[in-house]
Amino acid sequence: MSGKNKKKKVPSIEKEPSPSKTVKFATDPDVRGKPISWRFSSVDRGGPYSWAALEDPATYKAVIQKLSEIETLSETDLRQQGSHPIELHKLSGEAQQRLREIHHDDIDSIFSIRLMGAVRVHCIHHLNVMRVLWYDPEHQVCPAPLKNT
Repeated sequence: MSGKNKKKKVPSIEKEPSPSKTVKFATDPDVRGKPISWRFSSVDRGGPYSWAALEDPATYKAVIQKLSEIETLSETDLRQQGSHPIELHKLSGEAQQRLREIHHDDIDSIFSIRLMGAVRVHCIHHLNVMRVLWYDPEHQVCPAPLKNT
């Protein structure tokens, strides 16, 4: 061995893409079949789709119960029950404006989760994690066109 000090090779640290910019769906082998996980730190507490509008305890309880049931499902299961991603340009003008106001307009889509009837919960989706954003009791974030019109 020579008397020279050898430099240790330090692994390079690569910056990972922002979760809000990179969306992986159930086709990704890392998440396919894994149950949904909720995050509530992104919940909108103001605006037209605020969770603060859930003032009725019975309604609040029903929504939380339904979310806890969904938590056992995978994204594939959710899609089979009518839940789906929505590209931002397809959202109502009011929803698009609210995303700008709360600084979430840098994403490509939100995930609409069908709870019951017209009631939806909208999330920012990454891997198997749903970052809960809006409560939409009247399906107004992305109104469906009326049939036969």
